[in-house]
Amino acid sequence: MRKLLISIIGLALAVCSCSQSEQAVQAPLKMIIETDMGNDIDDALALALALRAVDNGQAELLAVGCHKNCPTAAAYTDAVCTFYGHPEVPVAMSLTPVQEFSNYVDYSATEKGFVKSHTEYPEPVALYRKILAAQPDRSVTFVSLGFGTTIAQLLESGPDEYSPLSGVDLVALKTTGLSIMAGSYGEKKRSEYNVRNDIPAMQKVFELWPTMIWQNPFEIGKQTMYPGALIEKNLGYYEPNPVVAGYEAYQQMPYDRPSWDILSVLYPIHPELFTHSVKGTVKVDDEGYTWFTPDENGRHIVLSATLDQPQALMKAEQDMTLRYGEWAGKKKLLCFDLDATLTAHRCPLEPANRQLLDTLRQKYDVIMVCAGNCQRVYKQMGEYPITILGNYGMQESTVENGEFKIVREDVFPADTAFFRKQNDYLRAKYGYTKYYGEPLEFHKTGMVTMGLLGTEAPVELKHAFDPDRAKRRVMYPEVCEIFKDYSVYIGGSSSFDFSAKQYNKFDAVMRYAGEHGYTEDQVLFVGDDFDDGGGDSHVRIKGMDYIRIYDYTKAPEVLSFLY
Repeated sequence: MRKLLISIIGLALAVCSCSQSEQAVQAPLKMIIETDMGNDIDDALALALALRAVDNGQAELLAVGCHKNCPTAAAYTDAVCTFYGHPEVPVAMSLTPVQEFSNYVDYSATEKGFVKSHTEYPEPVALYRKILAAQPDRSVTFVSLGFGTTIAQLLESGPDEYSPLSGVDLVALKTTGLSIMAGSYGEKKRSEYNVRNDIPAMQKVFELWPTMIWQNPFEIGKQTMYPGALIEKNLGYYEPNPVVAGYEAYQQMPYDRPSWDILSVLYPIHPELFTHSVKGTVKVDDEGYTWFTPDENGRHIVLSATLDQPQALMKAEQDMTLRYGEWAGKKKLLCFDLDATLTAHRCPLEPANRQLLDTLRQKYDVIMVCAGNCQRVYKQMGEYPITILGNYGMQESTVENGEFKIVREDVFPADTAFFRKQNDYLRAKYGYTKYYGEPLEFHKTGMVTMGLLGTEAPVELKHAFDPDRAKRRVMYPEVCEIFKDYSVYIGGSSSFDFSAKQYNKFDAVMRYAGEHGYTEDQVLFVGDDFDDGGGDSHVRIKGMDYIRIYDYTKAPEVLSFLY
């Protein structure tokens, strides 16, 4: 009988698709999320997706409720909302959480500065009733990512100060439906996790919920694996991200993880990406198994994905969770550093990265922004025809009709005597008294390079000298103090660079952008050296969007989202 029922469901899933009118989804979607935050890690990324949907104008997040038996679940949820720019989202914590017996790592410990007692967060049922009572009729979509406990309590709630209606009547009046991750219909018999942790509550949810239920069963999430490689890239953010920290604490990175809960948030926003069953009724038995019966008067829809749909689902997930995803359509000016971003230090531009530039230039204005002078960069790139801002913006060159041309060169002569004196002092103090060639390089613009191994040191020695910059970081505070009237950079692989105070890569880019009609939000900087003292550091410090390249040979892969 059970095998026959699975076959019937399989036929039903292929029969029809729920129409947009049946979804009654508004834009922006008013959403309340109920989560067992602190169990599987996908709750955290599902919440991040919802918060990004708010940023994109696709959703309004009215509240998030937690029911994991963990004292920091709500605090972690609060931390995620705050990191994603929405500290105003109300977070609730159940006073009757379900005891969860798994051995999962409790990644809620990553909430850091949001340590609060769970009693400092409101109780969710009262909060949900208050919110629902204030919303327009049939305007709110509930999303359930965990057990049915709190939602069952909401349905069984009675009149209160917010509404004279019972829980069922209030939900019937104010909601469009419930998008729920629960149940299983695969060939393998399964009492799915969210169901079995509170079977009586989930039975009440499917029996009493008065508007539509869109059931996202176990199988779709397994078809749609979120790549651990994107988590390792910090989801495209600069600062430590609590969602990423949660993934790192949950299991040893890197690992791909099913998109179970993520899909329940995605569905109300993009229902067209899923396959829907006919209407019917879902029953939960006493062992925690879910059973679907087609019924044209039913209020339940079971979701699935055809063989080719998971690819589209994953693309939508990445577009809404990976910060880079939004940039492809917004950016117009791409600015590249050279050394360690597209080449090894002072080495030729490799064919793959030359092809990368060719590809990107078909869609964007692309320029180089470098510490070295324009002539040197042009030669290092094999005379690649591109605009170059050299010496931290003190120079600008272009290529016209195949001819390299300096179009601007600002000159601020350095105090050579002062530099030589301080160079001798620093070398004597830190032990760099032996070097190849000259100890200092005075550029025409007035920029100065202090090569600790000298101007003529072999490239292989430079590469091996200070790869983690530890040697130069020891000196950096004193170098900055001595040369306080200059911008000081830990340059290249073995040197310090000095430019006039007003010259840095951020200001160089913004000058070019202004001259060519670009706003800052249309600019994307690609480099490798954004830490304090790094040649690209002003880009980070002043808030320009950037991508860090850790391995120049992987640049085409990292930037593939742009083309």
